[in-house]
Amino acid sequence: MEPYFSGKNINSGRQFEVDAVKFIAIPFMICIHFYEQFGSYDFGNTLPDTVFRNLIEFVGGPLVAPVFMFSMGIGMVYTRHNSPQDLIKRGGKLLIMGYLLNFFRQTLPQLISLAMGIDSGPDILGGLLCVDILPFAGMAFLTVGAMRRIKLSAVQICTSAFLMQTVGIWSTRLNMEPGVIQALLGLLVPTGKWTSFPLTLWLVYPALGMVFGELLIKCADKSKWYRRLMICSAAFFAAFTSGLLCAGYDIREIYALCGDSYYHHSILATLWITPVIISELGACFFLLGRLEKTKLGRIIRYFSVNLNMIYIIQWLIIAYSVAVGILLGIEKARSPLVIISGGVVVTTVSVVVSVPFVRLKKRKTNICQ
Repeated sequence: MEPYFSGKNINSGRQFEVDAVKFIAIPFMICIHFYEQFGSYDFGNTLPDTVFRNLIEFVGGPLVAPVFMFSMGIGMVYTRHNSPQDLIKRGGKLLIMGYLLNFFRQTLPQLISLAMGIDSGPDILGGLLCVDILPFAGMAFLTVGAMRRIKLSAVQICTSAFLMQTVGIWSTRLNMEPGVIQALLGLLVPTGKWTSFPLTLWLVYPALGMVFGELLIKCADKSKWYRRLMICSAAFFAAFTSGLLCAGYDIREIYALCGDSYYHHSILATLWITPVIISELGACFFLLGRLEKTKLGRIIRYFSVNLNMIYIIQWLIIAYSVAVGILLGIEKARSPLVIISGGVVVTTVSVVVSVPFVRLKKRKTNICQ
């Protein structure tokens, strides 16, 4: 692979295939959220047992959060604001943003329901301090910033992340009583309920993305590189999957929502999912690369650039739709068509609603400059 790389940064600027994988992941993300909140399936206690459940939990699992995190790691390499101080500052903002979202999507509706004399159900404090992907992203930036400050390379950060994952896997035995300590410690390790993306289990993806990004930015021939990566990834994935199956391992446990198996991410899951991400990046490079300068390419880039905005809006739409559904006594759906259609509608509305906010943000930025 050495002839493919230069000592200089060749592929600077946004890489379209990275934007494309995030564009694909966004509707998958929203569909899985709609499935979790509006589906009547017992996904919390049973492994996927139908084609639909396997499909939606796969595309909504390995093809969503790991893709976003891997892409985030690439972005840490490509951003102009990549000093330790910049990364730490970015992490703090994402952490605050995550907790604000928790308040408006979870805590506020619960407080309103309590004021109306309706049982709000889940723990209010747990919902407020829930460790979802935005708090995780904040912790990842803070951690990488701290590691960069002590001069660790991307490879050293990646090695550290895998070592942290072993600690995180061991700590899945923890199941603390709900409370402030449990929720805050959940930023680091899986402490039980409300800790979906603890740092120790998930930092491997941004770290792997950083290693990938440092190679990508110096790659002299992306076509040959992605072709070789896709072949190697497919071969590894097939061999690794065969090995797991021969050992009696149930592949569904890697991506299923049942029993937090997906959120309690293991090294086996990381090794199984990473070649899928790399293959998807290669596929986007070859199949969608020609769209970069087109109108559709600009739409793809809009989705990617404004991912956080779309993510926040879709959760607010879903959260308050759930609240209205409870008030109106609407039953949860079991039809795959209803769930997919709902995901498509929420995706469309989220993107449309994001447009004025993005314009306002750009106007404020121009005024400040």
